[in-house]
Amino acid sequence: MIKKSVCKNILFPIFLLAFSNGITAQRIDSLVTIMGEKYPQEKIYLHLDKNYYNAGETIWFKAYLTADNLISSLSKTVYAELIDDKGSILQKKIMPVYESGAASNFDLPDSISNTQLFIRAYTSWMLNFDSTLLYLKPVQIIPATNTAKKLPAPVTTFSLTLFPEGGDLVEGISCRVAFKATDQEGVPVFVSGNIINETAKKITSFAAAHNGMGYFSITPLAGEKYKAVWKDKKGIQHETFLPDAKKQAVALSISNGEDGLQYTLKRPDSADEAFTSYMVVAQMQHQMVYSAKINMSVKKEVNASIVTEDFNDGILQLTVFNAAQIPVAERLVFINHNNYSFITDLHAIEKNMAKHGHNTLQIDVGDTIISNLSIAVTDAGINPATNNEESIYSHLLLTSDLKGYVYNPAYYFSSDADSVKQHLDLVMMTNGWRRFKWENLLAKQWPKITFPVDNYLSVRGNVYGLSKTQLAKKELICYLKTKSKTSDFIILPLSADGQFRLTGMYLFDTAKLYYQINNDKEKRLTSVASFSFKNEIANATSPSSNLLSSLYFNLKPDSSSFQKNMKLAALQRSYLESNKVKTLKTVIVASKTKSLKEKLEEEYTSGFFSGGDGYTFTMQDDPFAQSALSVLDYLRGKVAGLQVSADGQSVSWRGSATSLFLNETNSDISMVQSMSMNDIAMIKVYRPPFFGASGGGAGGAIAIYTKKGSENAAVKGLDFVNIYGYSAIKEFYMPDYATTNDPNKPDYRSTLYWNPFLIMDKKTRRIKVPFYNSDNCKKIRVVIEGINKNGQLTHEEKLFE
Repeated sequence: MIKKSVCKNILFPIFLLAFSNGITAQRIDSLVTIMGEKYPQEKIYLHLDKNYYNAGETIWFKAYLTADNLISSLSKTVYAELIDDKGSILQKKIMPVYESGAASNFDLPDSISNTQLFIRAYTSWMLNFDSTLLYLKPVQIIPATNTAKKLPAPVTTFSLTLFPEGGDLVEGISCRVAFKATDQEGVPVFVSGNIINETAKKITSFAAAHNGMGYFSITPLAGEKYKAVWKDKKGIQHETFLPDAKKQAVALSISNGEDGLQYTLKRPDSADEAFTSYMVVAQMQHQMVYSAKINMSVKKEVNASIVTEDFNDGILQLTVFNAAQIPVAERLVFINHNNYSFITDLHAIEKNMAKHGHNTLQIDVGDTIISNLSIAVTDAGINPATNNEESIYSHLLLTSDLKGYVYNPAYYFSSDADSVKQHLDLVMMTNGWRRFKWENLLAKQWPKITFPVDNYLSVRGNVYGLSKTQLAKKELICYLKTKSKTSDFIILPLSADGQFRLTGMYLFDTAKLYYQINNDKEKRLTSVASFSFKNEIANATSPSSNLLSSLYFNLKPDSSSFQKNMKLAALQRSYLESNKVKTLKTVIVASKTKSLKEKLEEEYTSGFFSGGDGYTFTMQDDPFAQSALSVLDYLRGKVAGLQVSADGQSVSWRGSATSLFLNETNSDISMVQSMSMNDIAMIKVYRPPFFGASGGGAGGAIAIYTKKGSENAAVKGLDFVNIYGYSAIKEFYMPDYATTNDPNKPDYRSTLYWNPFLIMDKKTRRIKVPFYNSDNCKKIRVVIEGINKNGQLTHEEKLFE
């Protein structure tokens, strides 16, 4: 069980002093409590099946949702987006939360040319806070060919950043100064050098201890300036100035031991009154866990301890306020009692590395509480572990709370060795807290809540054309029918101005919502009224290109993995193209049958809409069409130059609005976006200008053609509308070589097995996972991640060969 954090006030009588200006532990505690109770912070982590992808492959992912390092009871829906390097949304998935998890996939087109893509994930509630807190991960796409224009190599530069412990150097007081050295891409580099004063006298030396990080101690003298003189790995000498030491300040130092935290406050010999009285507070995930008032009017140094045995695992933020209610020193510490995880036992009970060999893994969880796991089994030669990995531990417990980039964060949870703990403390000294700012909290500047907590899916609408008298005490009676043939009767009250809202919907793909005003004899009111329906789908603002570029350069495949993935992609393309050629020859010889596009073009189009310069998409031969939320969602990323807004409410080309046609009749975006993809036979996109549109069609045109016999049901919409549900679930494909084994069909899979929902409980504590090997895999990499009902996490990784 995870222990709940307990507020412990360890007071030292000789230090007690009441602040005359009103800052108290109770006031800070109440503000932190309000922040935690009214504005809880959700976090999302995504487990992907692998690190690199080829064009035409599927990105499989599982989202894990927590709040304040426990399972989240807030949001019921998770959104995930595939984004290009310009911030444009290529695909969007909407998923229900089940046992703190949600899962879906992105299908990469065969023709994709981007090598820089990103996955962003969030809940509606998370949009009320800083957008940088949304989960955002770069994904490496191996190009379809190696003929892309080679960009010049960036100029290699190195930087050294200095971080005085607590925040400030103080005159005459010994202080530790942490440092971090990186290259221009954020990759750590080893550095060493000396600290010298203005007369070039050596004060001390320093050298990186881990991933470009380390620390040194210095006692700055009044009026003196200092600088670090160091050499990069090319042997070039650099100089980095230390921040000026302050006269009026407090020096904070912390040591983190098995018995708890020990902290020390030191002040200069002469200090103003504001720097002789302090309040020391510590919080973890918006819970106050410690507070003390300290009087330093006589003493210049105070040592104190914090018992942490009842604290949760995670980052503790210790802050020192002076008598003027100003935070003057701060330090982050990672509390680790090894309570954050639960054990999953993974081993192979059947191992066969031969071509198409049958393998079986066994997973055991000792606890009886519900656990939600995901497992990825991949070809380790194609998807090896890198030297810059993240895990469910490192993201949810570490990097999601830190301001700054952490290289290879998974390392800090790889071992209980003292060296790893010391290295993690260097991360604490070289990064800041990102969840809130004390100045905003003390000023009671609370986040503005624009997006309420969702209750699964919701639809909002209006009834127009009726007076308030006609609307008085009226209801909308609805009949919801899903594709799976389930149905439900719903009664929605109408407000005085005709508004209504339907919440708590749990359905996939699309459904038909039949409606009319209740107790409306002969539909007198229903027939004269008009109705609007809109799915309440959360849409985050597009990330800036600067943010994306800063993330992307930290993910690069090693040359070996890159070449193996390129070779695999070439084999896949060669096989597909050869089969296309064989199929084409067979068709030509047999009967010269018209293609589906030609058939639909002949059957549906006329006039300006026949032929034309553009693109034609047929729904019947596109297996991914039905998973699209709408027509415009389906077209995202498929047509170069066509711009679809993030909320799907506008579309343009070359700066001009794109004309919309439904069965060659002018239509509007609300009508087009309300259509079910199941009712659509073909979509044609015409490059600008399109002369079949009024005004010359400067923005081109989109023509949607509905299936014969379904136009009336889908278009007129007098009695029903199409409601969008959660994204359709795609099943992971795995061949069964026990029943079929075509020797001529190659198996180039790099992901051998993927399952986003392995649910363990008191009745199911062991699960066996069978799968077949591919053609050439010689080493298998297995990664399991998960969360249980107590909010504990798990990460297990093994290689089998």
